[in-house]
Amino acid sequence: MHTVPGPASWLFVRGDETIWVLRSNGGHVAVCGPGTLREDYSFESPMGMEAFQVSFAERLIASGWILWGIDRERRSGHDRRTGDRDTSDRRAPVTIDSGGYRL
Repeated sequence: MHTVPGPASWLFVRGDETIWVLRSNGGHVAVCGPGTLREDYSFESPMGMEAFQVSFAERLIASGWILWGIDRERRSGHDRRTGDRDTSDRRAPVTIDSGGYRL
């Protein structure tokens, strides 16, 4: 008996384009990119999902894409939410001028 692997992701880059491949629980794979393109795939077996992932990665690499990271957080930089705050609410009040635009 095979179990479905847990979530994982792969980030491929080529120039300034990216493709993010995300495997979720339950045998689903989402391919996001380049740009706004998105494809979703469902698999009945972990072996079928793994075969797709290997084949897809090989095709990307043959097309000039570089595997940039595995299970890599897409955001960069430190977590700003851990910093000390002067007030309990960091949001500024929203005001509307006479033209209807937020200031």
